[in-house]
Amino acid sequence: MSLRILAAPLLLAICLTNLAAAQESDGDQAAAAETPAAAEQPPAEDAKPAAEEKPAEEKPAEEKPAEEKPAAEEKPAAEEKPAADKPAAEEKPAAEDEKTAASPEEVKKLQAVFDQRVKEWRKATQEFWAEVNEFHTAGGDVKFSEQIRWAERESATRDAMQAAFLAASDLVFADHENRDARTFMAQSILYHAQNDWYEGLKDAALAMLEVGIKDVQLNVIAGVAAAATGDFEVAKENLKLTPAEGDEGLLKVARRMNFMLDPLQEAWEKEQKIRQAEAEADDLPRVLLKTTRGDVLVELFENEAPNTVASFISLVEDGFYSNVPFYQVVEHEFAQTGDRDGDGSGTADYRVRDEATGERGIFRGSLVLAKIPNPNAAHNPDVPGTIPDTGSSQFLITLLPFNPDYKELCCFGRVISGMGAISTLNRAKVEKEKDAPVVLPDSIIEAEVVRKRDHEYKPETLPY
Repeated sequence: MSLRILAAPLLLAICLTNLAAAQESDGDQAAAAETPAAAEQPPAEDAKPAAEEKPAEEKPAEEKPAEEKPAAEEKPAAEEKPAADKPAAEEKPAAEDEKTAASPEEVKKLQAVFDQRVKEWRKATQEFWAEVNEFHTAGGDVKFSEQIRWAERESATRDAMQAAFLAASDLVFADHENRDARTFMAQSILYHAQNDWYEGLKDAALAMLEVGIKDVQLNVIAGVAAAATGDFEVAKENLKLTPAEGDEGLLKVARRMNFMLDPLQEAWEKEQKIRQAEAEADDLPRVLLKTTRGDVLVELFENEAPNTVASFISLVEDGFYSNVPFYQVVEHEFAQTGDRDGDGSGTADYRVRDEATGERGIFRGSLVLAKIPNPNAAHNPDVPGTIPDTGSSQFLITLLPFNPDYKELCCFGRVISGMGAISTLNRAKVEKEKDAPVVLPDSIIEAEVVRKRDHEYKPETLPY
């Protein structure tokens, strides 16, 4: 692997450095930064993959990171507890603020935690930059061990940033006038929203609304993040304020999510019961994806999709996914991989029959088997959007939920830790716009089966 493929994580380091500069700015700069302009570019409409031939509404829900836990111990976003006790879009009445105000001692403790988290984040950023400089001065190809070390360093930096972000959110809720925390929050909210990094984002946006910053983009961000992480009451309260027009930021996404909130909530409640039973059994297969952005641990739905899971595990054990790019990453939608050629045409030289289509809802962090789009679907709404039985090695990891009414695809697993790595993947495209800058794709460095049931995983296949 050449040095070029490892240049992708520099974007995070640059952003982190900008945030550090903002944190150290003077009072005037802090005040100016308090209103986050969460404007993003809408997702590329021409980048839809096989698994994307679906109604415009989509996608999933996952983890809520706590403090600074290792990636493998992160709770999936699906388990984030609703924060119904926190405000959605309006300031609390003064009387209520007085009743729930934090004591000076509590504020002091939260300030100490925030200061420590920022200190740790800056240290991690400096160490990451040292790693960057080492790679830039290295000659020849980058060794496998160096790829892993790079990814681990970036992952540690991102985890430190997330810990500081969560600490800032807690501090702003307790001390509305804390300029350092508010400045940090404003910059971090923008970065998280731009990167589809929804863990912790809902509470941060709500905290900024509570301190009196009136910006409908904050409501939009809070609503989308809440829907992505399973807090549908907060999602409904905030998404109903979404303007009917405009494409900036997450506005188009918010309108799409608002359209499907009721069926999505019903599907999520069903999913939670299934996940509870799976947690009690604690025997589903798991695969660790080591990516250029850090480790991603996935759990596979063998109960519903045994043949698809058998195919995936056999490919992992054969080393098929080593150095395979995330060749298409569509913002607010999904990351697609599994094609060794990186142009969208690659397969495992066999197909598998469709199974479990629509049995598991597709939420944030779902693994979805990609299929070939049906060329007739654009002209005939009565035909399927994808060609049956064309799944192979390619799959999606979703950034947001899909419309529950779309039941053509097989959801065969979910991310249980590492969604921060997926969220910050470079937004690579197969079809590039004219004069668009070249975006180097991130990749799976290697994949490893870390747990499976005691039987052979041999898929039943169809020829191409």
